[in-house]
Amino acid sequence: MEDSYLNKIPVISIVSTKSDTGKTTLIENIIKILKNKKYKVGAIKHDVHKFEIDYPGKDSYKLTEAGADKVVVSSDSKLAMIQRIETKRTIDELLWLFKDMDIIIIEGFKDNKFPKIEIHRKEVDSNLLCQNPKFDSSSFIAVASNEPLNINIPVLDINNPEEVCDFIERNILGGTAVD
Repeated sequence: MEDSYLNKIPVISIVSTKSDTGKTTLIENIIKILKNKKYKVGAIKHDVHKFEIDYPGKDSYKLTEAGADKVVVSSDSKLAMIQRIETKRTIDELLWLFKDMDIIIIEGFKDNKFPKIEIHRKEVDSNLLCQNPKFDSSSFIAVASNEPLNINIPVLDINNPEEVCDFIERNILGGTAVD
C-alpha cells in the first residue's frame, strides 16, 4: 500500500481517559466549523461496543451472509461499505480510506502516533493521559478542559469549540484556509 499521501494529510486525534467526557460533541462542533471554512473533513471513531449497521432482513445483510467479502450500499447522498474482518484494523489501514480529505479527525485510538488533544472534565476524571507514563506525552499538543490545569501544554476551553478549532488550524493545518 502506497502511504506517502498519509504524510501530507493533517491528522488530529481527540482522546480522553473515560467515556462521556464530550469528545463526540466537541468533534461535531469542530467539523461544523471546518466545513463552514470549506475544508474536506474525514472522521474515524473507535467503537468498543461492536456496532452493527447491517442486520437480518436487510438486503445488505443477505448479501453478506451469502458470502460477499465486501458489500457497498450506495444512494444519491451516502455510501457505506460493510466488510467482515478477522482482525482489528490499524489506524494507518483506516487512514487509507481518507486520502482525499484536507484533515482527518480521529476519536479515540489513544495509542496512535498522531498529535492529540485530550478532553478533560473535572466531574468525570481527575487523571490526565498526557501525564500517564503509559502514553507518549510528546504526542499531546493540548488539553481541552472545563477547569484550569497546571500543565506544560496549552489548556483550551472545552466549551469554546471555536478556540479549539483555531488551535487545530494553527497547529495542524498550518494556518492556511481552503478556498
